[in-house]
Amino acid sequence: MHRTPNRGQIQAKLSSMPPQRSQARVYLNAYKMMLEKERLEQELQKLEARRHQIQQRLAILNSQIIAEEDTAHQQANEDNTPKFNTITLEY
Repeated sequence: MHRTPNRGQIQAKLSSMPPQRSQARVYLNAYKMMLEKERLEQELQKLEARRHQIQQRLAILNSQIIAEEDTAHQQANEDNTPKFNTITLEY
């Protein structure tokens, strides 16, 4: 099973371009933020879908566990009743 480490807060990616306050730079920053937002929204949707799948599987397992426990209890109750008659023999 693949586990991801606890990452904490998501950091923005660093750029190798020096900060310049031109209009082009502002648009580039806005575009990069928009792309990151879309990527994170898609990742969140995938996580929510996976969460839903896990919840469905857990519900199935819970119902199967209850059914198995009921079967085990029924078998235990049946095992408590004797299956033979006791007779006494005198010599």
